[in-house]
Parts: sequence; C-alpha cells; structure tokens
Amino acid sequence: MSLPYFRGSFVALITPFDRKKRVDFKVLESLVDWHISQGTDGIVCCGTTGESLTLSDKEKKQITEICVRTSAKRIPIIVGTGTSDTRQSVKLTENVKKLGADGCLVITPYYNKPSQTGCILHFKEVAKVGLPLIVYHNPGRAVVRLKAETIAEIAQLPNVVAIKESSHDLELVRQIRKLSNISIFSGEDDLSCQIIEEGAVGAISVIGNVIPKAWSQMVHFALEQNWKMAKLFANRYLPLCKALFLETNPQCIKFAMQWLGLIRGDLRLPLTRPEIGVQKEIKRVLLALSLLHMQPFSRSETQSLPLAI
Repeated sequence: MSLPYFRGSFVALITPFDRKKRVDFKVLESLVDWHISQGTDGIVCCGTTGESLTLSDKEKKQITEICVRTSAKRIPIIVGTGTSDTRQSVKLTENVKKLGADGCLVITPYYNKPSQTGCILHFKEVAKVGLPLIVYHNPGRAVVRLKAETIAEIAQLPNVVAIKESSHDLELVRQIRKLSNISIFSGEDDLSCQIIEEGAVGAISVIGNVIPKAWSQMVHFALEQNWKMAKLFANRYLPLCKALFLETNPQCIKFAMQWLGLIRGDLRLPLTRPEIGVQKEIKRVLLALSLLHMQPFSRSETQSLPLAI
C-alpha cells in the first residue's frame, strides 16, 4: 500500500545550473518553496529530468539536503536512486534515507538489459534499505520492458509502494490494475488524465515544472472524478505537453524554464539546448498559453533569454 501522502501532483524537478554549469543551490531552494506555494503535492529530485547521470554523489547529497530542509515535511521529497548497478543503487538509497528523504524512485536497470528475474531481484535488494520505493518503469529509456506479472511480483516486496508508469501503454496500466493493488503514478504528461481515469493515484510530471498550480488542479480534478474539468485542463495544456517532448527530456523543459525566467543556466553535456525550430515552437506554445507571468523570480535576477521569438 502507498503511504497516504504519495498521491496527487508530484513534479520531476529539474536541477538548476548556473552559467558555469554548477548546481544553482539558491535557485533550487526557491523552486522548492515555489512548488509548495503552487500546490505541488510532492517533489522528485535527482531523477531523469534532474539530469541525475551528470550529477556527482556529492551534488546529489547537497540537492537532497536542500530539498529535504526546504520542504520541512510540508510535502514529501522523493530522490532518484536507481542505477544500472544494484549495489550502487542500494548505496545511494541508504544515503538519501539518512538525509531524511521520504522515498526513492528507482528506474529499472538500464543498458545491461537484465531479465525479468534480474529486475525483481534488483528491486528486492534496494527495497531492503527500508525506504518507501517507487518503481520507475520507462522502457524507452531503460530498454527493459517489465511484464504486468513481473510488476505484480515486485509490488509484493516490502517497502515497494508505487510505480511510475512511463511506457505510454494504457493497456499495460489496465493489466497492472487487474493483477496488483500497487499505486500507479502517471509518468506520461500527455496521458496523465487517462491514466488516472484507469485508477492511478496521481502523476509525476515534467510539465509541472512550469505550470505547477494548473497541473495540480488537473490532477486533483481527475482524482475527484470531475472529468469535465480535468479534461478541460488536460486538453488546454496538451500542446505544451507535446512541445516539451519534441526533443529528449529535459532539453525542452529547461529551455522553457530559462526563457520564462525560472532558471539561469541550461544543461550539462551531452544534453544540449533544443534546435532553433523546437525553441520557436516552445516559445509559441508558451505565448499562446500566456505563461510569461508564471516566473517566481525577476527576469533580471535570472538573466534569462530575450522574450522575442
């Protein structure tokens, strides 16, 4: 069973960098406070959207400490601790547990392509740490695709409380619901309303980085089964969902946030700023949605890009 507060609109938080590609801890703290004021129900840091593969262990520790301290238990802080190495995943999970994290997000092991049994044993070892664990199923990133039966078996492990489902497969969501009572979080922004309609308990979103209040409203309308309002919000922001995934995440979301004045720097290599055509489309969608008022910081403070398309 999921803990009661593992429900609602969670944000897969970006990691803000300054112009020299250093973690911008001041902006990170401001972003956590902003998300809480905007109604975000939980934050996931050091995940895919947070460019975890480019972060050192020291940086992950500092990011976790800031998120935990700033949230002050107002909302749960989940930390991405999954790697392709089970021992390293266990170590990272032990570390964030000591730092006061409320849970961990653990991706299926990537690149080395383990079997279904190997994935089960991987999650079993990480779950032994004793920190509430959200399984992250993203076959597009990790190559490995879990079967519904495998997920049902993993769901029986102690401390496994939920799954972030990012396969873009509604039929798999239905199969998981039939075979298990594990809490499901949508990991697909464009399908979040439909996935909640299939029984999910919320979403872990990318789009929530720029519209936390509106996306939280969409998620909660859906959880309340107010489908008219939920679908109204989902349809309104569908063009933004699509624009933010025109290139590999988090290239588009970080460009959007920099342009809106939410962050100063952009990405670490090998990720790069989106192509010019993609930049123009992101700007067009943001302008159409009138989102230029959303930034919590002044444009001069963040030294953001010019507003002109």
